[in-house]
Amino acid sequence: MTKSLYLAAFAATVLPGLAFAQSTVTLDSFSLDDDPKPDVAASEMRDCLLDASACASNEFSGGTKFSLDDVVNLGVVERKPKPPAVAGVPVAAIGVTDRTKAAEPLPTIDLEVLFAYDSDQLSPQAMAKLSTLASALADPQLQGSKLIFIGHTDGVGSAVYNRELSRRRADSVARYVRSTLRLSPSQIEAVGVGFDYLKNSRFPDAAENRRVQLVLVPGA
Repeated sequence: MTKSLYLAAFAATVLPGLAFAQSTVTLDSFSLDDDPKPDVAASEMRDCLLDASACASNEFSGGTKFSLDDVVNLGVVERKPKPPAVAGVPVAAIGVTDRTKAAEPLPTIDLEVLFAYDSDQLSPQAMAKLSTLASALADPQLQGSKLIFIGHTDGVGSAVYNRELSRRRADSVARYVRSTLRLSPSQIEAVGVGFDYLKNSRFPDAAENRRVQLVLVPGA
């Protein structure tokens, strides 16, 4: 067999097998979007805390507005001592500025955390929602604030009973978030207010009244 015939036979028998054995690599073999899609709920929670006026969620918005004065009166935050007098600045002027800030609404969102009847144990659904909240609170823009969880109930039952139940439920939420974010006890507080601040006062027994509210106190 001549050399040219040998090469022709080799090409006809061996090369097709090699070509078949090789894998074809195309752009479709690569993922150009390796980053996971953002958690929409966590982003919405974060955005509502950063700018209440832009919050479009019926669940997260529309709740009671709490100021620094309010949370101080609830006994969960201590008012910081007045700053020392500043040369050239009237004391009265400093006081007006402090009082104005103390009366301004603090960042807040409502969370519809569902509990079984007469229970303060978190359900799997509640834990999932609180894990989402923890993701939102991990945002650098929300760091450095004290977390105040305020428990609310509907208007059914006695005031004393509902206040205690709302406190226990707020405690459950606070413990879960504190454990998830590994916060120190001084960074988080819980308090119950029963049905003192109904979200839907027209229907006191409405489910939306049974909620836990988060209030952020910057720099507390």
